[in-house]
Amino acid sequence: MNDFPEFDDLPDDPEVAFVRLYEKHSEEYRHRSDNAQDGRTAAVDFMNDMIGIAQGLGLEGFDNWTIPEDWDEIWPAFNNFDRALKRYVMEVKIKKSRVTKVYSVQLSPEDKQRIHHLIREIRDILASADLQDRKRDSLFNKLNAFEADVDRVRTRFDNATLMAIDIIGVVDKGTNILKPINELLRRIQAIMGNAKDGEPEQNQLPPPAERKKLPPPPKQITGPENNPFSRDLDDDIPF
Repeated sequence: MNDFPEFDDLPDDPEVAFVRLYEKHSEEYRHRSDNAQDGRTAAVDFMNDMIGIAQGLGLEGFDNWTIPEDWDEIWPAFNNFDRALKRYVMEVKIKKSRVTKVYSVQLSPEDKQRIHHLIREIRDILASADLQDRKRDSLFNKLNAFEADVDRVRTRFDNATLMAIDIIGVVDKGTNILKPINELLRRIQAIMGNAKDGEPEQNQLPPPAERKKLPPPPKQITGPENNPFSRDLDDDIPF
């Protein structure tokens, strides 16, 4: 059992998970700073949260950033961190969108209509099959989710594969419905495959890139030892 269910829905990819959490925490930071006379506390909390999130996800480069000890140096440090963070997030988004494009396809309106028709045929077969209502409803939900993906600008191949695996895994191989369902799934895959073959060469897999790192700070900022953000806490808090 997960002790922290609020993180159950995080993507498996650590960079994508970081971007999702960045969007959440940056929105919280903006709300706090807009309603505060002095936004430095919110800025420090935001920096601390993002550094902790990065380290928890195993992302490199964030350990170069520190929270200033001098209260008067908070804004210069935060502005540098914020700019570097926004650039890092943008690089991750663009890189991931390129990879996603390789593993997805843009279907024509005609192809989408044909796939929707095939899904309706699968749904009709499942509706009359000897299945438990719970299993049938689960498969209907997966078909609905895939249909929604078909209507997007680009349809992901992994979603089509997972939908097919779920259906085949539930349908009893001893029944007479597996063969017609397999044929319908094959036709869906053929439509998507033919559409992918027609896409330009640049939609092929890009070369692997070095894992993105947050750019290092332009300088190390230090301050008086009697500051409330003393480095004495470094052993407990990984700033």
